[in-house]
Amino acid sequence: MLEKFDSNKMSALVDRVKDMWTPPNAEESFRRIYAEAVIRQDMHINNLQFQLAENGELRAVACASRKGDEISSKEWWEEKYKSLAPDQQFSFNLSRDYLLMMDKKAYGFMTDDDVKLDLFISTKTGWGKKILDEATEYFKQQGFKNMFLWTDCDCNVDWYFSHGYELVDEDIYQPFSTEEEPYKTFVFKKKISG
Repeated sequence: MLEKFDSNKMSALVDRVKDMWTPPNAEESFRRIYAEAVIRQDMHINNLQFQLAENGELRAVACASRKGDEISSKEWWEEKYKSLAPDQQFSFNLSRDYLLMMDKKAYGFMTDDDVKLDLFISTKTGWGKKILDEATEYFKQQGFKNMFLWTDCDCNVDWYFSHGYELVDEDIYQPFSTEEEPYKTFVFKKKISG
């Protein structure tokens, strides 16, 4: 059953994504702050942050937004940013700029009847699909027509194709690209009602 996300569970989310979403050679404390910053960038001032738990243990989280929703972490971000060394501030800014740019790109395809899945994380195999199915049903009940999301080449892009998502944009993000490997970004859409 979907529950409102309990922000006291943030540490469990950071533990889950820290090794995947952070600079691998950075010190542990920075990696934790960086991972939390990415998660918080996907949390908005709205009622669209959910979790699933099993026996009190966090199993999955899904966060979504509508066009115009504000990010809820501005003060947190500014406080953490001030405490970082200059090279860490550069990494923080680069990440934030990328996330904001991709959010803006996805919002550009949306109408007021659409919702954007900002984040979904599972801490146990199979729970990502569970929370995504339950959140999608909730969005449908709320009258949203389409669900959008963006991802990049660090994720399993084929999963979205195999689960009924339509590719609406594919691009290359130069700052993360190398000569050998372009860093591809994707915006997907899935019709959920009407």
